[in-house]
Amino acid sequence: MTSIRILGRLAAALVIVGIAAHGGSLLAADTEALRALDQRADGSPVLNLVVPDGPLDVPPLAFTDEAGETRSVADFRGTPVAVHFWATWCFPCRAEMPTMDALQREFGDTLVILPLSLDRDGAELVRSYYDDHGLTTLPVMIDEKMKAGRALRVHGIPATVFLNGEGAEVARVLGDRDWTDPDVIELVRHIIQ
Repeated sequence: MTSIRILGRLAAALVIVGIAAHGGSLLAADTEALRALDQRADGSPVLNLVVPDGPLDVPPLAFTDEAGETRSVADFRGTPVAVHFWATWCFPCRAEMPTMDALQREFGDTLVILPLSLDRDGAELVRSYYDDHGLTTLPVMIDEKMKAGRALRVHGIPATVFLNGEGAEVARVLGDRDWTDPDVIELVRHIIQ
């Protein structure tokens, strides 16, 4: 790790400690720390996060699992969640999904990734895509009519919305990323803390 990157991360940590020590909102510190950590040594963004000033309430989100059962983000309360919107017909999504599968392996049960496919042909098509591309960790989830996407004000795919363990939005990423990049993995660790 370069000394500039180390100094940047140290500065972000000091923001958290400083605000908390002076009676300020730890929430504000987390927000500022995430914004500071979302920057590489050369000044370019790691994920180019969209970070609200504090956790945002999320309306109820419903989608279906591979068996056709209705599921909700509330089913995963207590664990941070990354709601990832994608489709098999979306070329950037297709390139990104193997790295999203690797990210789920990296975090295990400390992060739930919900890849909500917008495919109208349903779970069978998505399962076939997973099998053809060696995706073994992610669940098959469908948001065919994009009800969850509309509820979260997602206007394009791929998009990833991070929710804390209480189900509130803490950050989002618009567009595709390489989720196996070490800087990305480190930033995701901070997002879900």
